Amino acid sequence: MSKLDLSVFEHNTNFISLGTLSQEMIAFISSKKPDIGSRLSPDQQILFWKDRIKHTEEHRNDFMSDALFDMCMEDIPEIIQAPDYISIHPTGKSISFIKDYSQHISVAIKISIDGRMCYRTMYPIMDAQLDNYLDNDRAWRYAPEYL
Repeated sequence: MSKLDLSVFEHNTNFISLGTLSQEMIAFISSKKPDIGSRLSPDQQILFWKDRIKHTEEHRNDFMSDALFDMCMEDIPEIIQAPDYISIHPTGKSISFIKDYSQHISVAIKISIDGRMCYRTMYPIMDAQLDNYLDNDRAWRYAPEYL
């Protein structure tokens, strides 16, 4: 999936797949956080549940414009597949895929103990927040050799 089409939820669909993580991305995550990487599989679908739309809409006003929010919402699968940065939450329960637009946009994916993944939310983060993540080894530029 390259673009997220929310209209699929108008027909009694409760969830869709946003795709999977590539073996290269899993290798990158494993090189940073082996305990997280060991739970990931290129066969595991990332699910987007219908109820997450309303939650994500709550972040609309955090974006510079409605147009940017709408574009990023549609781009969620692409943000996951080709992030500029990857961040692991300190609890190890989620991965954020961060892409640079006119703001840094974070797409958070929850990871269960058995490796199931589901979309949680999307929101912009400030430069200082990203810098803090990088300085504290919680986020890493997604290196081109892994692309």
